[in-house]
Amino acid sequence: MNDNPPSIFDGLYFLPSEKENTIEMHFFTLHDQGTPVQQNLYHIAFFDRDKNGNPQFDGSFEAILGDPKAYVTNLIGAETYGCILRKTDTSGKWWNDYLKRALQKIMLMKMKTALESIAKN
Repeated sequence: MNDNPPSIFDGLYFLPSEKENTIEMHFFTLHDQGTPVQQNLYHIAFFDRDKNGNPQFDGSFEAILGDPKAYVTNLIGAETYGCILRKTDTSGKWWNDYLKRALQKIMLMKMKTALESIAKN
């Protein structure tokens, strides 16, 4: 976990850590921050791993969070990773692009795994 997170940030990526009982958080700020549409409203996306260990999309939703860092800390041990982004009047495009890129990468990884499996046989 990032021991000194910034006091102001637009979003964060989170990943299970190799250290037991920790989670890694990486904070970011957007160039076009926009105006929040509602106090403490965030876009949230979760990913996990399928039975073969490949990444898979687990869902996306919006939620009111008092403290996104505390919310993510409560996910320790869940083997979940993802992204949280403050919802603003301009965040929708960034969020949709992020989800599209993430889902494309997951599809490519699954295709690669399938092709490697076929090539072995």
